[in-house]
Amino acid sequence: MFYQLKIAEEKDFNRLTSFVEKAGVSSEGFESLIDYFVIMESGEHEVVACIGVEPMEEYGLLRSLVVSDKLKQAHILTLFQSIQALAEQKGIKHLFLVTNKDASVQFLSLMGFDEIEQTSIPNQLLSIDHLKGSLEQANAKIMVKSS
Repeated sequence: MFYQLKIAEEKDFNRLTSFVEKAGVSSEGFESLIDYFVIMESGEHEVVACIGVEPMEEYGLLRSLVVSDKLKQAHILTLFQSIQALAEQKGIKHLFLVTNKDASVQFLSLMGFDEIEQTSIPNQLLSIDHLKGSLEQANAKIMVKSS
């Protein structure tokens, strides 16, 4: 199947929020972050994956990764490469993420993310509600990749 990547625009807002909410992921704050999201669409313009970055000065928090079960690991890799390119374009030098899945840690390590201690998170990022909630998850692991 053919998939296409694009940076989200205001006209994608409803499709994007519907997609992530159907997966049980919060869409809080999407209004102000819409152009910080990468969407993967099917040939029929159906959203099949997305990831966003919440900026805070030179830092960014990856958030709202939602992937359809139709996709392969190579598609997810492409999605991550695209969000990293977008973040760099917008002046973000350090990308942070939180995961509670060991399999994700291995995959992300291969992509250049390093696991860090919670005490190493910049204070600017600690003001982001999404990060605070993610850190409360059992087995939460913080990872960072710097450009």
